[in-house]
Amino acid sequence: MECPNCSAQIEPEASRCQHCGHELAVKVLSRQERDNFNGITIEEKGDSDNRRQYAGSGDRPRVKQVNIAFDSSSWTGKLIVAAILGLLVFFFLPLFMFVVLAAGAVLVVVWLLRMFSR
Repeated sequence: MECPNCSAQIEPEASRCQHCGHELAVKVLSRQERDNFNGITIEEKGDSDNRRQYAGSGDRPRVKQVNIAFDSSSWTGKLIVAAILGLLVFFFLPLFMFVVLAAGAVLVVVWLLRMFSR
């Protein structure tokens, strides 16, 4: 692990840098520690286990963590983008076209009434 302050190599389980004394706010867990951890963790992007369920011990409740990412490899991200595009194309675009055509029709009627009222 690398210190964010001085870039020196430090032990992963250290709580502060041995070189500059910078206190580390985030602890990087090993795979075994992460698998045995009873809580919520932040997964790194590209982790092979995109969905992981942590079981609680004893009376603790189970915590389920699901990652939703909008990158190109996530099917949920693709589904959300497709739903937004579908909503835009099949609802808002026809609604916009209807409003523009209705406004155009009103303008044409007003123009015709002005021409014939002279």
